[in-house]
Amino acid sequence: MKKKRWPWLVGVAVLVVTAGGLARRGAGGTKEIDSSLVVSVKRGELAIDVIETGKVQPREKVEIKSKVPGQALQVLVDAGARVKEGELLIKLDPTDYRRDVAKCDADVAQAKNALEFAQLSLDRRKRGLEARGVSQADVDFAINDLKSKQVAVRTADVALGAAQDRLRYTQITSPMNGTVIERGIQPGEVVTPGVQATFEGKALLTVADLSTLVVKADLNQIDIAKVAMGQKVTLTLDALPGKTYEATVTKVAPASILPKGKDVDVFPVEATLIKSDGLIKPGMTTDVRVHVDKKQSVLALPIEAVVKDGGKSYVTRIVESGKGSQHTEKIEVQVGARNDREIEISAGIAEGDRVLIKPNAAQNEYKL
Repeated sequence: MKKKRWPWLVGVAVLVVTAGGLARRGAGGTKEIDSSLVVSVKRGELAIDVIETGKVQPREKVEIKSKVPGQALQVLVDAGARVKEGELLIKLDPTDYRRDVAKCDADVAQAKNALEFAQLSLDRRKRGLEARGVSQADVDFAINDLKSKQVAVRTADVALGAAQDRLRYTQITSPMNGTVIERGIQPGEVVTPGVQATFEGKALLTVADLSTLVVKADLNQIDIAKVAMGQKVTLTLDALPGKTYEATVTKVAPASILPKGKDVDVFPVEATLIKSDGLIKPGMTTDVRVHVDKKQSVLALPIEAVVKDGGKSYVTRIVESGKGSQHTEKIEVQVGARNDREIEISAGIAEGDRVLIKPNAAQNEYKL
């Protein structure tokens, strides 16, 4: 009989414990508030920032392309090489261009010989005219022939100069001091002049001045109205966690542009790094934070503490109920300026009030 009573006694005990727990919870009315979700309203400085994603680029960059077609005999530098203005970078095969120079040089000599003969003919006819051995028409003809030969000499000189230029263009030099950041040509490849420098349409070499780096970003029409020359900028990069870089706005677009493949106009902005350390490199993406304004001595809360409902803003304030208990209430507030972390509270609560963050999530747990 005693063995059969044990299950019954255990069941009674469980019911008693459960009922006691429910009674205690019912007496409290609400769950205990998580202190990690509580923030105090503080008065201080509120920084107003414009935030966008940008890309690091060298301030000056030149894509080197050939002015003449030809086969690359030598490529004297590789990516990463530092070069000086006028330094020889690429040699193209000059054979055909040397022939052109030789031919044009011969054309100049022939034109000069013809000019000398035309001058002699004119002198003879002028003497003949004085002796009445030739007519004035013969003299006029000789004068016209001399002028034609003079034009032919100038034309031959121009052709020679052009041929010499083409020969000189087979020696491709650096237009600036900088660093080779990209190489798109190998010895033996044939290059074409102009935009399509190689078979794949790449530049032969790209030289950049890495001593000064800039960050370029595209802003919308709302943010661009807040940005001005000389404003301070803070840069953070995913590639360099824990590091920040300072920059200054040095270029603001006077008008919008429509990027290729986009449907919305943007306003390009450029910020120049104040100091670089060699770790930040062209091509890296960065978060660009432009410091456009600061509001002093304002009440502010984390943006997670404010919820929008029906066009109005609310916070969840914690109220002390006495005897160590507390509850929450929904309070309408007036908001002002904001950044990506905080929002100004201009009316509705006072400094020192405690509120809950993420009230829209907390409403499912606390009575408002």
